[in-house]
Order: sequence, then C-alpha cells, then structure tokens
Amino acid sequence: MDRKKKISAQKETKADNGFSLSGWAAKHSRWLLISILALFILISLLMFDPKPFVGGDNAAYVALSKSLVQGKGLSEIWTPEGKAHTQYPFGFPLLLSPISLLKMPYAWYKLIPWLSGVLSLLAFWLLIKDDKKVLYIAPVCLLAINPYFLEYTHWVLSELPFTLFVLLTFLALKKWEKSGGYLWLAGVILSAVFANYLRSAGIALYLGIFIYLLFQRKFKASAIFLIGCIALTMPWALRNSHYGTSGGYLEQFLMRDPYQPELGLLGIGGLMQRFFANLRIYSINVLPRMMFPAVNGWGLSGDLVILMLLTVIPAIAALIVRIIKNPKGYDWFVLIYLGMSLLWPEAWSDIRFLLPLLPFLLFYLVQAYQYAVSLVFKRKALWPAVMLLFLIAAANVSADWNTIGSNLEVRKYHSQDKYSGYDPAWRSFFAAAEWVKNNTPENSIVVSRKPTLFYLGAERKAYCYPFTTQPDSLLKAIEKADYVMVEPVSGTGQRFLIPAIQSLLDKKFKIIYANGNPPTYVLQVVKENVNAR
Repeated sequence: MDRKKKISAQKETKADNGFSLSGWAAKHSRWLLISILALFILISLLMFDPKPFVGGDNAAYVALSKSLVQGKGLSEIWTPEGKAHTQYPFGFPLLLSPISLLKMPYAWYKLIPWLSGVLSLLAFWLLIKDDKKVLYIAPVCLLAINPYFLEYTHWVLSELPFTLFVLLTFLALKKWEKSGGYLWLAGVILSAVFANYLRSAGIALYLGIFIYLLFQRKFKASAIFLIGCIALTMPWALRNSHYGTSGGYLEQFLMRDPYQPELGLLGIGGLMQRFFANLRIYSINVLPRMMFPAVNGWGLSGDLVILMLLTVIPAIAALIVRIIKNPKGYDWFVLIYLGMSLLWPEAWSDIRFLLPLLPFLLFYLVQAYQYAVSLVFKRKALWPAVMLLFLIAAANVSADWNTIGSNLEVRKYHSQDKYSGYDPAWRSFFAAAEWVKNNTPENSIVVSRKPTLFYLGAERKAYCYPFTTQPDSLLKAIEKADYVMVEPVSGTGQRFLIPAIQSLLDKKFKIIYANGNPPTYVLQVVKENVNAR
C-alpha cells in the first residue's frame, strides 16, 4: 500500500512539473558541473587584476617562498637580520615555491589561488552532491559567481588554498565514513594538518572533527585523529619555541589593538566586550555583504538589518538545526570557526577572514530557503525555490560587472603603466620604491611602513618603525637604517614617524627624493663622520 502511494505521489509530481527536475539534474550532473566551472573560469579571467594586492601579506608570502627555494628555510629575507619567520606557517609559501624556483613574474603567483578556487568548487560539489535533491547545485553556483570568492582568485593570499584543503579534509572524512579503513583516516589527518599549515585558524578543523567523532561515538578514531594532528603540528610549535616566539598570531590575538601595542593585552572582560562588538560587526555588516554581495551595488551603507534577517539568520538557524539533529563534521568546524572569529581583534573583522566559511554558509542558506518555501508551497516547492535562487544568483552576478569593467581598464593600460589601477597614494609609494631600487646600493637598509611590499618593488632590505609616541624610542629603532621612507599610504606615519623626525630634518635626515601626489619622501640618514651623498 505504501509503495502504491509513493508511486502515485511521484506521478503527481511529474504531472505538475511536466518532468522530474531532480531526475534531469542527476542525469546531467556532469554537464551542470562543467557549466558552473566554465562560468567561474570566464568571470574570474575577466576580473583578473595583474597588479599586487596592497595588504602586504602577499609580498611576505612571495618573499618566504623565495627564501625556501634559496635554501634559507622560512626566513624573512626582506629584513636586515634575515631572521626565522614564525607568524605565517610554511604551507602557502611552499605552494608558491615552484613559481619562485622558475623565477617567473609576479602575476604567475596568482595561478595558485586561482587553481585553488577552481578545485574548491569541484571539492564543494563532491562534498554536498545528492542526486535526490536537485538544490545541492545552487550553493555551488552561488559560490562560483560570488564576487568576493572571485576576487580572491587573483590575490596572492592563503584564503582560497586554505578553503580548498578544508573541503578536501571533509571529502576525505566522507570517504572514510563510507569505506572505513585507516588509509582514509590518515588522509583526513594529513589534509587537516596541511590546512593548519596554510592558516593557523586550521586549529578549528582539529577541534571540529574531534568533537564530531566523539558525538558519533567513534572514540578510537577520534583519539587517532587528535594524536595524529598534534604529532604532525608539534614540529612547527617546537621550531617557533626554539626561536623564542609566542607563536605569531597568538600575541596579536590578545592585544587590545595589534596596531597600537602600547595599549597592552586584554583580560576576560575585554575579550567579552570584543565578542559582542564582533558579533554586531559580523552579523549586521560583514556576513550580509559576503553572502549577498549585490547589496554593494545598490548603494546601501551602514547597518544592513533587513539583509541580515534574510541571509545570516536563516543560515545560522539551519546550522543550529543541523547540529541538533544530524550534524556533519563540517557543521562543527563552522560553529567553532565562527566562535573563534568573534574573539579576533576588531581591526581584523573583515570578509577576508571569513571567506573559508562562505561555501558552507551558502549551503545552509539554500537549505533554509528550501525548507521555508516548502512550508508555503508544500509538494510544489521545488520550482518556486529554484526561481527564488535564480533571482538571488542574478542579483549577485550583477555585482561582478563593475569589478570586471575596472579590471579590464587596468589591464588595457598595464603594459604602458604598471601602476595602472592604484590610487594616487599607492602610485606614489611604488614609484618611490622603484627610485630606491635604481638609485641606492644593493646592501641599503630602508625603513618603510610596508616593508614586504617595499622589498617586492625595491629589492632592498626593509623594516617598519615601531608604533610608539616616544620619539627617542622610535629614533633609536631606525638609526641602523640608511634611508627612511615617509609614505602617504598609512596614518601611522603622521602619528608616529613624522613627529619624531621632523625637527631633525637637514641634521639627522636629508630629503633626497620627493615625488607624487600625495608625495612620498625618501630621507637619507646622515651617519656620523660620513658625508651624505
């Protein structure tokens, strides 16, 4: 009797829809995947930006990869000391090392995050693929056209490689749960550890999978997993300890403001205040913009409460329901990663650091809307849900057009003007770095607010001045330098550097270069008993 009802319901659904959309999607899933990947490749190439990102982390990763291929280990070759580097793990520089080994131009480093984006889509598809539910295609498509995901395919940053290895970890976990055996469990451990060596936030993977296995009552597997991860992570911790560091990010994590270290460290009360401050920043601003980027093109600003109710709340609600009912390993990872992000310094509250969660948040959002629409339309929910998701996708695609136009314009003039696309302050900075490269000895040491980017352009050792309002301390810190750059790209120069050196112009410091609008200055440090050139 039950079988007859099921067959009758299937016939009724087919009659209503004209055909089975789920069956059609399952039959053509390969071509659907190819189409999504082709769309992603097309838009990402149109959005490609050849110039370096100005954050500075990218230049550090490139320099570290050069250090690896030069046989110097993970060393800060851009600094006068060339000391061992402990802040960024070695994973991403290792992925970049083939480009450094071949001594290819900077734009080729962008190949690694771009390939990571392509492979992340494929891994995401395989992770959530379900032939019985056609809407599994939707979050993959939404991810492929998301402007932020596309943007990071051409920035030399670790976000997309980290995202890829997070997805590969859960793919290996899915395979292990299906097939069993220690080989796939070893794959889960190795993938999770390498993800952690790409970004230190990979510790959320360890905790998420460990808790998941515990709740699944797989105690032996949970112990093997945790012991394996700790054993393979310990060498990095011991190395950092050997070089006398606190582990890079940890110290900055506990600061009131990483850019004002003189403010000291936070206590429990300060961490609680940071938690609620970040909760507001992420829920009302960062997450809504990341999940529905079309809002940026609509000219909206400020608190996006309505958009939060339409995106963030449904996605988080779906996550909570999954955690309560039948969680997967990645559900625990997302929950822990979100919790960690709420304790980061507010200065780091940005879409960039939440990008690895974007695939999962889009998946939860689609699930939430699918459930909501099914409540209204009952058995006829599939087509309304598809149309709603199509409208969301169309709105997000529209957010790509401005970026495509501006980046095509940059590429049009890039061969004649390598600073094309930079704002005037950064044009001034890079022009000054090029001047230093052409007009100073190769062994020169320069003080710069952005030492890694300066090294990328000038190929001169550099370090940043300390962020202190004590002029004597700052002057003592920069006295070993041969040159000092005063750049317009950061407010710290106005706040810390200029007040300390202004009264010593033509005495201790001599202006030898001033150009740009706004100008960048290069000052030569006048050494005792040495004539300034």
